[in-house]
Amino acid sequence: MRKQELVRDAIYDAAMDLFGRKGFNETTVDEIVEAAGISQRSFFRYFPTKSDVLAYDIAGAGNVVVAAVEGCPRELSGLEVVRRAAQANIQYALSRPQTRQIIEITAQNFPARQAHRAALVEVENRVSEAYAARMKNSGKYSLDPRMLTILTQMVVDLTLTSWFFGEVKDCESGMKTVFGKLTRLFCESDAVSTEAVAKARQRKRTSARSARELVLR
Repeated sequence: MRKQELVRDAIYDAAMDLFGRKGFNETTVDEIVEAAGISQRSFFRYFPTKSDVLAYDIAGAGNVVVAAVEGCPRELSGLEVVRRAAQANIQYALSRPQTRQIIEITAQNFPARQAHRAALVEVENRVSEAYAARMKNSGKYSLDPRMLTILTQMVVDLTLTSWFFGEVKDCESGMKTVFGKLTRLFCESDAVSTEAVAKARQRKRTSARSARELVLR
């Protein structure tokens, strides 16, 4: 198992170095295997395509998020757990030197973006399972843990992309902006719903009074 990890790491490091120097589309599998010092057969044993190399580190991010969810105190609200889990994911991403490069490549290359998305599916299942463990009578495919998982990933994606494209000065302020907008959105939606219910009740009371007045006449 350790040997396999070392080989994967060697392929990943060689590929990312070549992607950075030559470009993703311009780099061939032959160049990657030569730089990694392995055979082409060995490459395809670990990665179906060079696009899949980009998604290799997603499992590490998943470990961080799962640990963050599991480590949150039980009394925290779901939204606060999402905030802490997303923050842990973003900090992990910033600790990786290839993060900017991966965002750029996946933004410009559809096969790479597909591979990235496919790798996220397994991570999302694990994160959803961690959220489900915090809830009574809930499984990883239940609505609530899936919603919290998707919300966590959305916060991470929006924060990192807004940082990458220069819309915010850093990820900390970017996350505050994203979370602030989400909180306002939920609060405004709740306020609108409450107001709508109040108006509906008022109309019902008014109609009832009108009906009684007609009867009295």
